[in-house]
Amino acid sequence: MKDYLHTILLAPLALAMLFGCSNPRKPAIVQTREDCSSQITKETSVDIEQQKDSLWTVFNDSTDEEEVENARELLYETACQADWIKLAGKDYERRKACVEKEFQQFVSAHPEYESYFYKEKENWERYHDAVLAVAMLEDHGSSSSLYITGILEQCLDLWLASFHNLWLFEQNLEMSFSETLFTSSMIDDAYTVYIKQAEGLKEHHDALLNERKRWNEWMSYRKVVSKALPDDLCKIYNGCTNLIMRAKLHQLKNQNEGLGLINDDIVRCLLPDSCSDKELLEYPGFNVIWDKYLESLE
Repeated sequence: MKDYLHTILLAPLALAMLFGCSNPRKPAIVQTREDCSSQITKETSVDIEQQKDSLWTVFNDSTDEEEVENARELLYETACQADWIKLAGKDYERRKACVEKEFQQFVSAHPEYESYFYKEKENWERYHDAVLAVAMLEDHGSSSSLYITGILEQCLDLWLASFHNLWLFEQNLEMSFSETLFTSSMIDDAYTVYIKQAEGLKEHHDALLNERKRWNEWMSYRKVVSKALPDDLCKIYNGCTNLIMRAKLHQLKNQNEGLGLINDDIVRCLLPDSCSDKELLEYPGFNVIWDKYLESLE
């Protein structure tokens, strides 16, 4: 498992992702019927390659975040799938390093709780490995490596959400929380619906059960950490837990669709990242919306 993870992080990877820790995850790349050559017009192939070479130099070597971001955007506009894969791999590594740096800064500010935070990270890592195991059993054809990176991004988003507001609190910066209380039963219900979709494939079904087990272990240990923290940190920490549960509920209800290369039909049925709490709670699950959409086409 770890060897495979190491390989796919160094080899062609998935989805675009901003490397600023507080920035939202980019949406999945929508697959169109045009081939790579149709993405760029009114330029010769030589001009295109020269432009791309210059953009890659900026993207790889510049220390100016604005320059890197501009190069990234232009590369996504002018590149084809092979370049998207390469871009996503570098983006993921940058973001992963950024999240780890923020975590270390936060832990350093509270050495008296260091053992709790590192043990929680171990719980998250076991959950992460369980999620990856599920992704490896799901066939997405030529988009599989893209899909797996999307899964890794989702896990990283959850880990960042688990402590980001605590770090903002340390710096006296504005924090954001959901006003809706998300519960374990909501997560369990969404897992039940998702797992039911995999009943025909025992290995996939069992992997999902293990993922749910690791998720519950992570959330259980957060309760242990919460009890150990002083009131001011405890309140924010619990708010972070609520944000994690909201994000996880969103992921489960979308049933890992919308990752990697996708088409417009899937986009129409997905619950968007920008959805309200009400929309999230009322969304029945991607499978339900997808079936209704297919019926409407008949």
